[in-house]
Amino acid sequence: MKDSREKEIRRQIDAYIKGNLGEDQVQALWNEFAKDPELLELLELEVNIKELIEQESGSSHKKGSSQVSTRKLPKWTWYAAAAAIILVALVQLFRLDNAVSLDQMVVQTIEPAQIETSNAVRAKDMRITSADSLLNLGFQAFLSGDDDKALNLYEKVIVDHNEEPYISKAYLNKGIIHYNNYEYQLAIRSFKQTIDRVENSRMITEKAYWYLANAFVNIGELEDARNAVTKTYQLDGVFTSPAFRLLNKLNEELGYSDLEETEHIN
Repeated sequence: MKDSREKEIRRQIDAYIKGNLGEDQVQALWNEFAKDPELLELLELEVNIKELIEQESGSSHKKGSSQVSTRKLPKWTWYAAAAAIILVALVQLFRLDNAVSLDQMVVQTIEPAQIETSNAVRAKDMRITSADSLLNLGFQAFLSGDDDKALNLYEKVIVDHNEEPYISKAYLNKGIIHYNNYEYQLAIRSFKQTIDRVENSRMITEKAYWYLANAFVNIGELEDARNAVTKTYQLDGVFTSPAFRLLNKLNEELGYSDLEETEHIN
């Protein structure tokens, strides 16, 4: 029985690496990895062997005689990436009207695209861990509306995989869920823990400061919100424009003089 199951897992892993699994099949494989992390060794073995083959045949790949196989995550991961691009585009198009209140400016609901998932798949670098599986399963639970399950999965990442980049992702995701449930104090705690633990990820740092600023606004802590949104603005990333506008509004509310408009912000 065990041998037949292992053969089936090997077959699925091979199909996964080649990009031949459907969405439901990929999700089933992630579930297997989460339940039995030892199965990940099979995946790593298959990937390492394939990488060696690709290295040996590197010249023939350049000549177009063969193709490197496609490795993919579940389709909802690509949906999240696409949604993130759309979200950024919408954010950049937003213009602040002086009549808009501070409450109207804060983020009402953080979109699913902002949840952090596994980034284990890259062109020629694939190292899947049980933490990757848990992050992806947490995202699936979040999308399905099961926040308690998602929070439990992210907490398991924090307890069992206390290392980067997993722990900052898990804390950020917990903060997003708490924020969307109007649990702003819990969200603030998680976003602060994200900032404390994150390493070498400007995007995660920026997200944490931006949503931390919004959470502070929601509880009326405007000075703290101003400090957090200033950090967001200084990172000069995808949230720079809304951070600039929120910072001006906070300056107005707190009696500070407005920042001068910069050339790169519309």
